[in-house]
Amino acid sequence: MPQANAPEDTSRLLGNAITSGDVDAALSLYEPGATFAIPKAFGEGSVTGHDALRETLSGFLAMSPELTVNAEKTLVSGDTALVVGHWTMKGRDAEANVIEAGGRYADVVRRQPDGHWLFVIDNPNGSD
Repeated sequence: MPQANAPEDTSRLLGNAITSGDVDAALSLYEPGATFAIPKAFGEGSVTGHDALRETLSGFLAMSPELTVNAEKTLVSGDTALVVGHWTMKGRDAEANVIEAGGRYADVVRRQPDGHWLFVIDNPNGSD
């Protein structure tokens, strides 16, 4: 499973996991009680916990997406960090139509006892 050695690695590794279609690798980057905000291009609201995250991320994986995530700034306070940047995603819907989405993100990640970082809040909607 991927391991984030720095706060901004979480986003990049998530992009790699989603692009490769590996939901387990994606989930391994989240704390058990983490919250994910649904990207506005795909709905509204948020989900919390690995079971809900698995269901939501599996829906994205059905689009065979290419997810690119670029961290731009990281603010660290102790074992907690805010990572901001931008993302783009291309995929296909059930009718094979191309779907493109993107935006700014603002994520909260936490250093774990083993030194690696995991998502606490994954917010692909940035400050919106």
